[in-house]
Amino acid sequence: MTDMQTGKEVVQKTIAYLENVSKESRKALTGEFNQKHKGVSFSAASPLLRQSLIDWFSRRDSNLKVTHETTSKGKLGEVRMVFLGETKKVRFKVHLHATFTVNGQSEESPSFLREVNVFVDPREFST
Repeated sequence: MTDMQTGKEVVQKTIAYLENVSKESRKALTGEFNQKHKGVSFSAASPLLRQSLIDWFSRRDSNLKVTHETTSKGKLGEVRMVFLGETKKVRFKVHLHATFTVNGQSEESPSFLREVNVFVDPREFST
């Protein structure tokens, strides 16, 4: 008979799994976004990227529930988002930092996703 895992063991396994999933999502999101939304106005890019991440995580693993918490924009072409996530036993946060090339000086200028970084912070996991 197998022993039940402790809360700490479950969190450690979940951290390792989500670090791998986050790395996988970077490449997938960049390719998918550039294929579907190339040249979209910068003001529309943030909501599209947010939905792309939520959709990708739900397709990747139906046991990972991810919802948007906050979005902040730095200078033109930079977006940071935080998502709340949970599995059956663990709650966590997913961070997304994206940089865009913006052809112009306004929020309505065409933009192109240059880089996206998705990561989890082990300090933000709980049972």
